[in-house]
Amino acid sequence: MPLTMNSTTQTYSSHLQSYLTFCKIHQFLINPSTDTLSFYIVFMTHHIKPTSISQYLSGIISSLEPHFPNVREICNRLLISRTLAGMRKLRGFTGMSRKHALDEEDLITILNKFPICSLDDLVMIAIVFTGFHALLRLGEMTQPDNVEKRTFRKMSLRHSLVILASFYSFILPSHKADCFFEGRMVWIEGHQHSCCPLHPFLKYIAV
Repeated sequence: MPLTMNSTTQTYSSHLQSYLTFCKIHQFLINPSTDTLSFYIVFMTHHIKPTSISQYLSGIISSLEPHFPNVREICNRLLISRTLAGMRKLRGFTGMSRKHALDEEDLITILNKFPICSLDDLVMIAIVFTGFHALLRLGEMTQPDNVEKRTFRKMSLRHSLVILASFYSFILPSHKADCFFEGRMVWIEGHQHSCCPLHPFLKYIAV
């Protein structure tokens, strides 16, 4: 089984487990009904974001459908859609919560804070500088801690790396905006500045 399938199966299993736990706590039958799923939606919005409930329902449908073929039809009923909409309105706003955006002063602080003396320091600095200048997501430059969720299909491989005097580039095989899974070439240009991404990256590659 491909690693991406393992990741999906693991996620769906987690969603199903939350439903089974809900039924056990409230002494409901596991056999899904409109009322049970509606109560489940209300219950879960007290623990996770309402916008995530639809993903949980998808996992539950996928897991229960072999045993209860009508579960998808139940989830499409009017009461379920209205319960979802109502809980989004009631509990959807949680306030703005954003991390401080990196700026060039942060990059300089990182260079001063970490004397580049180990491979771990080098790869961390290379990731930060590359991500900052190429506007990459952290998930596009790293692999998950969970081994079952790792896949080379989303990893930028070393043979795609091109280094010239003033820039370096590599292929990003997959990203959230890549609907057709074609991949993209990422180009990062060096410059005469203390926050130049080229020098830290070259040190990392050399080591």
